[in-house]
Order: sequence, then structure tokens, then C-alpha cells
Amino acid sequence: MADNHNSFFQPQRQSKTGIVLLFLYNIGTVIKSLWVFVILFFVNKDRVNSWLVIAAIIAALLILIISTIIQYYHFKYFIDEENEEFVIHEGIINKSVIKIKRENIQEVNISQPFIHRFFNIYKLEIDTPGSSDKEVKISALTKQNAIDLKKYLLTELHSEESSNETEEQFVNEKNKESHIRISVWSLLKYGVTANYLQSFFALVSLMIYGFSELNNLLKKAKFDTVLDYDTVESQILRFSVPMLVFVVLLIMFTGVLINAARTLIKYFNFKITENIQSFSFEFGLFNTKNSIVTKSKVQVIAETQNWIQKKLKISYVKFLQIGKNENEKNVSSVPGISMTEKQQLVFSIWNENPLFNNYLKPNFRLIIVNNFQWIIFPVFLFLIINKDLFLDYWLLAVIYVVLAETLILISFRNLTLFFNERFIRLKSGIWDIDYRTFEVEKLQTVKISQYFWQRKTNLGSITFITSAGRFKMVALDFLKLQKMLNYCIYKIETSKNK
Repeated sequence: MADNHNSFFQPQRQSKTGIVLLFLYNIGTVIKSLWVFVILFFVNKDRVNSWLVIAAIIAALLILIISTIIQYYHFKYFIDEENEEFVIHEGIINKSVIKIKRENIQEVNISQPFIHRFFNIYKLEIDTPGSSDKEVKISALTKQNAIDLKKYLLTELHSEESSNETEEQFVNEKNKESHIRISVWSLLKYGVTANYLQSFFALVSLMIYGFSELNNLLKKAKFDTVLDYDTVESQILRFSVPMLVFVVLLIMFTGVLINAARTLIKYFNFKITENIQSFSFEFGLFNTKNSIVTKSKVQVIAETQNWIQKKLKISYVKFLQIGKNENEKNVSSVPGISMTEKQQLVFSIWNENPLFNNYLKPNFRLIIVNNFQWIIFPVFLFLIINKDLFLDYWLLAVIYVVLAETLILISFRNLTLFFNERFIRLKSGIWDIDYRTFEVEKLQTVKISQYFWQRKTNLGSITFITSAGRFKMVALDFLKLQKMLNYCIYKIETSKNK
């Protein structure tokens, strides 16, 4: 073992202070499950015998204390050195044993949620490919135990390497570590320029929900004045156009502020620690998280940047590893990263920053297909269903057609497939432009397809399948796609990488 202080080869329990944490978790679970009865008690507390309630609470607490202690002593973890497995024993009545091959461990995250800070303990989560949820969660570890365990589980396997060599490797990595910090100013710039539309619609949805709940409350309280949508609409129509514009801008401004504050709280003090094998991301104001990106396991680097962020020279970068889809919540990402910092991280993974001189653009017929799908078909369907309503709101239909056509043209303009001898990059998006870059050698499969009606125009589509998801581009020159397919297969078959 690389660490002389923590003998993970023998069954270990969590930190003893974890008993209190487990007890609080159990109380929270009970309250969450029985919240209806708690509300009923406060509503009808005059009809309930208070001594009976007190006795029930005491009995429940005793049961929780006993079950928590048993749960703590039945939870053990250790490393099976012979089989290179991480083993977890847990359960009280239904006991279970979880075994995870060390080579299958995708990600190990260390976090310190707000409640953990009171006990100075950390939570460790282990993730493996092909699972959207964390395979193993250890809720109460000391910081040193969590760090040492993470280091061991994520160290590359070498069959001829001895324990002393592994320990020496840890020391060498520690000496070669470099650090990058994402400043508060960069996080603030990202928070102001990202997800503001989502924040706006979330606020509008919250206002509608609040209006509905307030209306229900007034009905239950039997007030004479009850809100309804007709009344609210008539009141809104009394406002002048400038006033309505002001209200909309105020809601959008509030959404931007909320999003900026949420970004600062979530990613506060974002620190990137780099060593030979991996990156370590540590961030969070109230809930401190620590995630790791193993360089050799990075399959796709996904970058998102809009026009404002481009002017501010920042972007949002995701590092997709084996079995991690970019839509998953726990994907390792860096918000508000500068171009220089991004290039530094990309270079440390691939030993170069990809440059592309060759590219393919989709055929203009894609615009016709999108027009039929998003404009002609919806308008024609609406016209058939209710012609009179369509004529009454023809102006809205014109606005929809103009807006949809604009978005289709912008999307078509941005859609591009870049390539060179080693890398492929897909560009797409309308306002937030996505760039997904991956190595040809790490592709699992490449597929090209052509519908029978595309043969005359010599068009087709290509799908790149990686262990971190699949990416597709359509309406491209089919002859060029065949050449690209042959080249990709050649690079995959002749690759010496694992």
C-alpha cells in the first residue's frame, strides 16, 4: 500500500463522528417519509394526546439510535489486494457485499457538504462506467483517509510495480503538481452570461406556481376576493407598453442576479490541481466538492461559448470520461475558464492544442428539411385544425415564421465538422455554440448512412461513437464521408493506445 498510515487492506469502518451524521441522516429520512403525518399533527394537535406523541417520539429516537449504531458497525470497506477489488460490506437485515474492480473505477469524488463541516469529515463517492448513479458512497471519512483512498483507487495499474514504487510515484506526483485558480471575477462573468434564459423562465414558472398556490389559499380561507386568470389579465392590460417592458426586463435582471449568485456559491474558490496522471477539481462555498479527471480516460472535451463569453474570453469546458455522458450532472467541468487556462489543460491531456485546416459543411438542402419540419408542417397543421383562430392570430404566426427561419439559418451556419490527422471536432448551436473534440484513435465505432432519396444528391450522415456518447452530423458529402470512415477505421485498428 502506498500509504503507511491507512491500512486499507484490512476492513475499516467510517469515522466515529459519522455515527452522529448517520443518525441525523436517518432522522431526515424519517421526517421526509412521514411529513404528511407531521403536518396533520400540527393541524389537529388539539385532538391528539400530547403524552402519546412524546412517547412515540422517544420510542422512535431510541429505535433510530440503535439502528444507526448497528448500521455503523455493519458498514466496512477494504481493498482486496489479490483481486484488485474495492469491497464494501453493508446492511442490517439485508446484508450486501459490493465488489468493484479497481480498473473499472471511473471517478472518485470527495466532497464536504455543509453539515459535514461541523464534524470535520468528508464524503467519498465512487463511480464506474455505465451507471448514472454513484456505485458506492462512504459518508464519513477523515480528510486524510479520503485523499489516500482516492489516490490509490485512481493510480494507473502496473503489474510489475511494487508498493515502494507506488509510494515513490505519489511523492513525485506531489512534487510536480501545478495549480490553476478560477477567479471570482471569471465566475461572475460566467454567471452573468450563462443560463439567463433558463433563469428567466424558471422565475416566470415560479410566479405562475405562486399565483396558483395563493389562489388556492384564498379559496380555502374563504376570502371574498379570489384571484383568477381573467382578473389578472384585465389588470395587466391596464399597464402601458413601457411598463410591461420594464417588468419583463426586471424579471430578466433578477434572473441574471440569481444565476450569478448561484454560480458563485456552487463554484466558489475553484481550484484545479494538476499532476502527471490527472486533474483534481475542488470548489464550493457551503458544499465543498472534490472531483478528479484521469487524463488517459478523457474521451471528449466539450466546450460551450456564446458571443458575449467569446468577447470576455471565457468559456465552459466539460471533460467527458469513459461512460460519462455530457448531460449527466456529475460530469467534471470548469466554468469561466480563460482561453489560456483551457489551452493549458487541453495540452496536458493531448500534448497539443488541436488545429484544424479541413472541414465539412452540410448541404443547403438541410435548410429545406428544417423549414418543412419547423415551419411548413406546424403552420399547415395549425391552419387545418383551427382556421379561424389562425386568422385571428396571423401576426403571431408571422413572428413565429420569421423567428424560426432566423434560428434555422444561424444553426445551419454554425454546423461544421472539422478534422485533421488526429482529431475531430463538431461545432453546433445557435446562441450557445458547442464544440466537441475527440481523438480518432479513441473512437469505438464510426457509422455512415444514406437514405435512398439521398443517393441522387450524394448526401449522407456520419455518427461517431465514443465511450462517452455518440455524435452525429447529417447532410454531408457521402464520398468524403466514405474516405473519412476508412481513415478512422485504419487509425482505430492500428492504434497502440489501450
